[in-house]
Amino acid sequence: MNDKAKQTEDDFKSHLNDQIRFLESSSQSYDNGYINEAKRLAVVIRVLLHDTSRSTSLLTHLKKKDILFYDTSSDYNPNNLLSQMMLIMMGNGPHGAEYVPVLDNGPPIHDLKKKVPFEDWWKKVVFVDTKGNNFDRKYLITKLANKDGGAHVDPKLDAAYANLTRFNSLGWVFERDGIHEDLGNPILASARQISYEVLKSLKDAFSEYF
Repeated sequence: MNDKAKQTEDDFKSHLNDQIRFLESSSQSYDNGYINEAKRLAVVIRVLLHDTSRSTSLLTHLKKKDILFYDTSSDYNPNNLLSQMMLIMMGNGPHGAEYVPVLDNGPPIHDLKKKVPFEDWWKKVVFVDTKGNNFDRKYLITKLANKDGGAHVDPKLDAAYANLTRFNSLGWVFERDGIHEDLGNPILASARQISYEVLKSLKDAFSEYF
């Protein structure tokens, strides 16, 4: 029972097709109003991209981790003393005032033609909260997938992550009729925006799957 059979390149290509379809399906579900589908988006992105000492990403299996990735985020401004969100916007979503992904409808600061190497994209700061904590794509995706309901639920969360997702450490609110409304969990919209970037990047590198 300990014998193992290696997966072939064709197997990996079949898995890639599956993961692309998962991204498309969950993205559509998110856009239709079920924003917690972002948790499943995070899991698919982790499968595609995240390498550790104990697990290998699908793109690494395919020897395609060197493709370029679309970076739709604005750049971190160290001189800005306010909290910063570089991937998403505040807007009206299906549930009222909330954080929404930029997709391809964002302001000019979001350059939809900019492509960068994976490590630069994966580890680029995309949030700075009021406590001075910096968050990159890798942190957002792996915490959502591994700790907060994507593929696993941990009994405890990092304080910085909990503050960002539960206690509004970004500090932004929407005022309506004199009442301040919390905009919700910004990581969910971020996962949707990251999935948008990943799908655009995969379409350039693997056009035969689209």
